[in-house]
Amino acid sequence: MNELLVGIVGFGYTGRLHLAACRQLPGVRVVAVADNSAEALSQVPSDLKTFRDYRDLLALDIDIVNICLPTAAHAAAACNALRARKHVLVEKPIATTTADARLMMEEAKEAGCLLYTGMTHRFYPEIREAKKRVEEGQIGDVVLIRDSIFESLGFLGGPAWYRSKALAGGGTVLSSGVHLVDRVLWFAGRVPVSVSGFTSNAILGGEVEDSAQMCLGFDGSCFAQITFGWLRESHPLLCDLELTGTRGSLVVHTWQGYEHRSARGVQQYTIYKSESHQEKVLVGLRGEILEFCTAVREGREPWPCVRETNRALRVVEAFYEAAQTGAVVALKGTL
Repeated sequence: MNELLVGIVGFGYTGRLHLAACRQLPGVRVVAVADNSAEALSQVPSDLKTFRDYRDLLALDIDIVNICLPTAAHAAAACNALRARKHVLVEKPIATTTADARLMMEEAKEAGCLLYTGMTHRFYPEIREAKKRVEEGQIGDVVLIRDSIFESLGFLGGPAWYRSKALAGGGTVLSSGVHLVDRVLWFAGRVPVSVSGFTSNAILGGEVEDSAQMCLGFDGSCFAQITFGWLRESHPLLCDLELTGTRGSLVVHTWQGYEHRSARGVQQYTIYKSESHQEKVLVGLRGEILEFCTAVREGREPWPCVRETNRALRVVEAFYEAAQTGAVVALKGTL
């Protein structure tokens, strides 16, 4: 197995997790980290090269650039890395706008390099097992989906840029919430035709939404409702996906396990035992990084492809329009 050399751009909470995940994978070696913060670089292990300007990192002979910057900085950093002929893994969301995402995809095509958005939820075992049961028809046709996430910003160390419109592009819906939109589309197995909903910043105040309710319509055969919330006070992290089908239902408690409900009763499946939350997150990170590195080695498109995951950003973009105007926004033909 040829060793792939990786450079990480951005060494906050997420960048540190990406380093930990890479170091747990065979044939993957992080050789350098870039961050414009001297304090962040002081936490980088001494065996790695460090740079204050990520463009200096791009001059290295590396295969992959892993971008863990505030969302508004993704497009410029990714495009520069692609022009330097590096494969690029960028943290979700891919960008703050679909226009920037398209630019990134065009640069990847021009460079002949891979561009990939990290969607850890696609790789959590509780999510994948539930998806397999849906695909096997164990709950029949999915007709209703409900998803939700409630998290305290203090849980992630409360990075200040999360609440900056200029740096984050949005609030709870665009940050962690884009995972929920992506997995709802994945489980629905089709693209939505409309989106509507509401946003509020009544919990924390500030420039971006801290709570929201999204409704998605899928050609009248399936509907989805997603609830998002940031909480001020300390609170357990909740992230629950409920799928109702014509023959039963599934409830996924992310980072815990899932339940299969049918005429035979309720079957409960516990995935994790005493692992810390960070250890659970690393399961998804290892999965996405391994998939990307395997795609680089095999010269194929990684799963899920960037065009598919970009649909979630388009839905979020349309949702913000719906929340601002109070209208139902049509999505048919735009995804």
